[in-house]
Amino acid sequence: MPRVAVVRHTFGLPSEPFVLTQARAFARWEPVLVSRDAVPPEVAGGLPSHSLVDAAGPRAAALHTAGLASGPLTTALRALGVDAVLAHFGFEASCALPATRRAGVPLATVFHGVDATTSRTDLLRARHVSWATYVRRSRALAHRGDLFLPVSDHLRHRVLDRGFPVDRTVTHHLGIDLDVLPAADPVPGTLVHVGRLVPKKGHATLFRALTGMPGVRLTCVGDGPLRAELTALARDLRLDVEFTGALEHAGTLQRIARSSLLCLPSTTGPTGDQEGLGQVLLEAGALGRPVVATRHGGIPSAVVDGTTGLLVPEQDPDALAAAIRRVLERPRLAADLGRAAAAHVRENFDVRVQTARLELLLDGLLADGGSR
Repeated sequence: MPRVAVVRHTFGLPSEPFVLTQARAFARWEPVLVSRDAVPPEVAGGLPSHSLVDAAGPRAAALHTAGLASGPLTTALRALGVDAVLAHFGFEASCALPATRRAGVPLATVFHGVDATTSRTDLLRARHVSWATYVRRSRALAHRGDLFLPVSDHLRHRVLDRGFPVDRTVTHHLGIDLDVLPAADPVPGTLVHVGRLVPKKGHATLFRALTGMPGVRLTCVGDGPLRAELTALARDLRLDVEFTGALEHAGTLQRIARSSLLCLPSTTGPTGDQEGLGQVLLEAGALGRPVVATRHGGIPSAVVDGTTGLLVPEQDPDALAAAIRRVLERPRLAADLGRAAAAHVRENFDVRVQTARLELLLDGLLADGGSR
């Protein structure tokens, strides 16, 4: 069985359950988690793991992130006997690129959104070390990386705009685990929004859309830098909003299952950051929950407007309010959208089917003779 190193600086982030969900869905390839930071056993969940901090120390891990030392990761890839590297985000791929070349293993890169849509200037302005490494090495990554896997067609176009090669850039949906979904038990008049409390997720637009809907209760799952600002806005607008903070994945699914509607009014952030796909839209669909979202980024790859949910323009609280009312006030429409969404996700976004397709792509890397 060939072995794939699944690379992410930090595993187990509440906003990224899809990374580990995909890793656990490998069937013909054996995954091993390779990270900069330590991987707690409860996060690895039985998967083998290797941490640069644990193996080589904090200084070596910091130099790796800055793109100044490839030796520790090269040693790890050789010792682990991996046949390919699957890096989540262009940031990780850029940091790993020299080590994959030295170890002689092919590198596949998954693009999720921020790494394909944020401007170079704003990536540098963010002052994240790995983001600076990405900016510095993006041309080398495009030239020497073996496979590029944006999670939506929208991101594929953005990646191509940045100079990545057409013949090695393939849209690949991650998928969701249909076997871990709770039973749906929606409470009438309830909405849920899942996402970090950042401008891109459109919370303020949603709050303004709800100002004329007394009796509607909104649950916001997630945390982030706008927590205080959004709490104050909800209070000023006299809205019934619960902020749960970041939840474990199972808790997030429970909140979606108990809602009448999931709303994700995403917008292009101040730095140009856009949604890659919106995995939470797939989770809501799998649970038979209707969704209202914006016609933004990769969201149309997840939501078929008028069939599995309703899409509205970005930053348009009136259009958003009208779509929300339409679903909440028409139970038959809500049920039809939910049923169609569940069928759409089962047919197109089952993580086991999607990961089997990924394994075929990795097979192709081995057949092509390894790293470039």
